[in-house]
Amino acid sequence: MISHLSRIHINFFLIRTSILNRRLSTIDINDEDYSLSTIMTDNVQVKEGKANIHLPEGAVFYNPAQVFNRDLSVACLRLVSKYHHENECKKIKKNDPNATCIPFDQLSAGVRQENGLKIAEALSATGLRSIRYAREIPGIDTIYANDIDAGAVESIKQNIDSNDVKHLVQASHDDAMNLLYSHRKVDRQFHVVDLDPYGTPAQFLDGAVQCIKKNGVLCITATDMASLCGNNPHSCYSKYGSIPLHQPFCHEFALRMILYTLHMQAARYDRIIEPLLCMSIDFYVRLFVRIGYGSAKAQSQLGEIATVYNCVYCSSFFFQPYGQASLDERGNAKFKYAHGPPVGTNCSHCASNLRVGGPIWLGPLFDHSFVNELITSIEQAPEDSYAYRDRMLSMLYVVKEELPDPLYFDNGKLARVMHTHIPQNKLIKSALLNAGYRVSTSHARQDSIKTNAPHHIVWDIMRAFAEQSSTKRATTERLNTDSSYYHLLTKPSTIQVDFTEHPDWESEARKNKLIRFMGNPHARWGPLGKAVTKKKRSNDDNDSIPNKKQTKSDEDSSTEENL
Repeated sequence: MISHLSRIHINFFLIRTSILNRRLSTIDINDEDYSLSTIMTDNVQVKEGKANIHLPEGAVFYNPAQVFNRDLSVACLRLVSKYHHENECKKIKKNDPNATCIPFDQLSAGVRQENGLKIAEALSATGLRSIRYAREIPGIDTIYANDIDAGAVESIKQNIDSNDVKHLVQASHDDAMNLLYSHRKVDRQFHVVDLDPYGTPAQFLDGAVQCIKKNGVLCITATDMASLCGNNPHSCYSKYGSIPLHQPFCHEFALRMILYTLHMQAARYDRIIEPLLCMSIDFYVRLFVRIGYGSAKAQSQLGEIATVYNCVYCSSFFFQPYGQASLDERGNAKFKYAHGPPVGTNCSHCASNLRVGGPIWLGPLFDHSFVNELITSIEQAPEDSYAYRDRMLSMLYVVKEELPDPLYFDNGKLARVMHTHIPQNKLIKSALLNAGYRVSTSHARQDSIKTNAPHHIVWDIMRAFAEQSSTKRATTERLNTDSSYYHLLTKPSTIQVDFTEHPDWESEARKNKLIRFMGNPHARWGPLGKAVTKKKRSNDDNDSIPNKKQTKSDEDSSTEENL
């Protein structure tokens, strides 16, 4: 065992050494060796999409695992740009019916479009994302590529010049919050704000919702999954004002906690959130959210916020909304107090204790019309438009089929709770469909069961499945009658379970043999270290710096856990 681990470390060291020794080289994003290590060389060129960037000496700025993120962002913002261009055309024709407007399909990427999208990338690093936007998305007016690090800004300027996008991209040397807050006035606001920090985006959300135009889009990446998935609940609360739950549904829970936080920030300024596409991807989450205006609408979204009660044994979850809010015929917000609590002191299914999580956003995570158009747009794009075209379509097909109901069960966890083998998805889905309910998987977990059925129906089905086990009777006789398993197993069924194969149990994507869950494209796929610019110090400076033990941040813990 020790020798095997030693060989692994030696092989990894050799791969890393071969990469670190590269000089004046061009790195391809599909290079498998490149994905295994942080680049710390000088004069390295990276080609991604239609952008060619230079990586500065001694800086960790680039991770191939985020190419999917940038590909997806380019595809989504092409659609956002199309919507914006069509709205501008409607305004022009409304003022002058005889005016002509160029169709979006005839616009060229890399050409400045007056009254086009105004984009802010608040944490730009090398400027790669901004340059890709400029070279691959038509209908853009201006892009601000901002970074607080002077070395990063120099790199951005160099990459802007080398990619010939000075007419579209402006390098900005400022604190991200200063940039966002300085564009709060209506005439200076952005149509798109992109936040892709190392770790949590929480501290940038307030400035982002204030500097975005009506119906503008906020793009958010969060990589602090250790906090969001429940390893550090206290850390998550300090960032997002919400308590995570360490359960199989934790990745969707993470998305809903971020949306809750964003909703609270937006509501302060009479603005609403409309999720277009929110996804859990690899070791991070990515959200595309439209920001609308209107105090009454913002107040009506109160009904989409809830606390969650979660059973410590069977993982059942129950929601306590904060209120019942809606709009009346005059467009005014109408509020009613919510009734509760939804549960007693113990789980109604297994009598176990309950833990409390949230608040979270209960509303939809996707706009299905947006997802459908996005799929069509990607399929119609040239084959070389996106490095991870197949993987994008794979995830989007799952999203297209996913029910809007919040959270899900995990097939393996259901089996463990019932002390039986894992049932086939076909059986569980058919039983739910035969009982008159809807069912789907979740893009966040392959073996998930998402349904609008009450939880007692799910447990009725699992009890019926467990009865097929030959060890069920002997196990029941030996059980403690006060145990959670005994309560769950002996509870009387409320329906007649039918496991007959239902014709709709299989999704359209599965019927058409489309890959819906693709594996990682490379080994050691995951986050890299935080960007650190190499600084030269004199001998006197080095002597004056004490040797202190470096502390690990919450984001560092997330990186180690995911790796």
